[in-house]
This record gives sequence, C-alpha cells and structure tokens, in this order.
Amino acid sequence: MYHNTRDMKYLFALFFLLSVPAFSEIYKWTDAEGNVHFGDNPDNKEQATELKINTDARSGVTHSSGRNKYRDLLLKQSAEARAEKAEKKKEYQEKRKKMKRRCSLARDHLKQHMRASGVYKINSKGERQYYSNKERAKSEKRLRRSIKKYCR
Repeated sequence: MYHNTRDMKYLFALFFLLSVPAFSEIYKWTDAEGNVHFGDNPDNKEQATELKINTDARSGVTHSSGRNKYRDLLLKQSAEARAEKAEKKKEYQEKRKKMKRRCSLARDHLKQHMRASGVYKINSKGERQYYSNKERAKSEKRLRRSIKKYCR
C-alpha cells in the first residue's frame, strides 16, 4: 500500500486538531420561573454569570496523603467485603452440612421403615403401639417429603 507523505501530513494535522479540547464559556443564569440553568448560550448574557473553570487542574486527589487515605479507605472496604463474603460462605456451608445430615437421617429412617415388618411408636405407658396400614402409609409419605425437602 502506497502512502504519500503529503497525505500523511494532512492525516496527522487532522488527528492533532481533533485531539485539541474545545474551549467555550460556560454561563449560569436563572429564568423568570426561578429555574437555574447552565450552558454556553444564555438567553441574556448581561444577566448570566460566566463561570471560570480551571482546566489546568487535575481532577481527583492531587497530594499523596489524600491518595493514601483514599487507598486505605478502599482497602478497608474491600477487607470488610471479603470478611462478609467469608461469613456468608461459612453460614452456607453450615446450612449445607445440616441439610446433608437431615437427608441422610431421613433416608436411613425410610429404609428401616420399609424393611420392618411392623412399625410402631412407644406410648406413654412404655408399650409398643403398632401402626395400622393407613398410619404406616402416612408415615412413609411424611418420610418421603422429608427426603425431598432435605436431599436437593
């Protein structure tokens, strides 16, 4: 691809002109209804106030102690966020562990329930009280719901 040096000069000049910031006056004025406006073209320049904006000043904190304070603040916030995240993770893991334990107990209980020839409960006198077929089916259904709830 052939490039003419004159074309390159024009291209360079174009890029230079596009990179130069555009400066214009900024005005502040209040309209008849009491609304404050900002812009570069007020309705009445005599009643508008020209704002002086220092374009040479850099934005943000310019002295090192300010940067250090800001950095320390960010570090503190990120440390707090990490601690909060670790706490939530720990709570989640504890909850998961409890769910697994309940799941295991419910499955074991259902296996015992299914293998047993008779299912019973102990009454207040300490005697075995065997379940009817209807009560046994209801108990099995309750155990299956527990498994569904805890074994996700």
